[in-house]
Amino acid sequence: MKATIREIAERAGVSSASVSLVLNHKECRISEETRQKIFDTAGELGYVRKKDRAKSKSRYGGRLVALIYPRLCNELVEECMQGIDDYAALYGYHVFQLYCSETTKKCIEQIELAVFLGADGLILVPPNDMNTGENNVLLGDALKHSKVPYILLDKAVYKVFCDFITADNKLGANMAMDHLLEFGHKRIGILAGRKEVYNTRKRVEGYKESLALHGLEYDESLVCYGEHSRQAGYEGAGYMVSKGVTAVVSCNGEISLGVYEYARENGKIIGEDISIVSFGNLRESGWMSPTLTSVIQPGEQMGRKAMETLISRIRHEEIGGVHTNYFTPTLWRGESVKKIAR
Repeated sequence: MKATIREIAERAGVSSASVSLVLNHKECRISEETRQKIFDTAGELGYVRKKDRAKSKSRYGGRLVALIYPRLCNELVEECMQGIDDYAALYGYHVFQLYCSETTKKCIEQIELAVFLGADGLILVPPNDMNTGENNVLLGDALKHSKVPYILLDKAVYKVFCDFITADNKLGANMAMDHLLEFGHKRIGILAGRKEVYNTRKRVEGYKESLALHGLEYDESLVCYGEHSRQAGYEGAGYMVSKGVTAVVSCNGEISLGVYEYARENGKIIGEDISIVSFGNLRESGWMSPTLTSVIQPGEQMGRKAMETLISRIRHEEIGGVHTNYFTPTLWRGESVKKIAR
């Protein structure tokens, strides 16, 4: 439910008349400090004037979608954006983007802002802390309270049941492992990223499954959890070398850049001393030396499907219950894997 003028007045500690004058931009003797307090409180409570909501709907014809995403530099999300924009344009929808800086708190604020701005639907790429503590509950509540259709893209949120679009992360890990095993590697580690992230769990599942299918014993000490960062990749590479691995699966492009940095600074050669297959639609893959073998996710297709599904929900078209769509990744073969004699 939208906040009322009375609720705003009670929260701000002013009269309803003052709130009405300020929010309707009427001339009055209310101080600038009190005006700002009223505007801030209205924003916190998600208040939108009927006139503004009508104006938004008339201008965009009920065809406004918000894309909320966690990182400014993310090649997969950028590819998803292309697919989202392309499909939206076909049906006359307008997309605006909001950045939530990898925190659930900021993500919830952006959900509220999207609704305040008149969004008719939400596409959310969840932040990495989405399943930490009670964040999944808070995020789920914020989405329900938005009162508009929403869809999750790339990563799932625990106990948030809605339409979900992602790559088949488990299959992608199988592809990475099959490539390394085909090249004769047997002692393989995985730089997995944050343990509570959906994609991480699925990729580790694929890693374990491939080991089992090839009759190799699973060693928990070769699963290295951490942040999705270069520093984590740098430290993880050093750890894996100390454990005697010949190859690693990296679950993130930034992690992979850290592995390359470690090799460069410690006299190791990628594709010789240590081999690597990386998840991530990393622009640098083709010009890294040696070129980085990568599991590529079809971001543009994922984005188109996300927008297609959301538009159907906005239009109340009969498409059945909650849908989960898994897209098949591909393996791009670079030169970062050494062939070992069997």
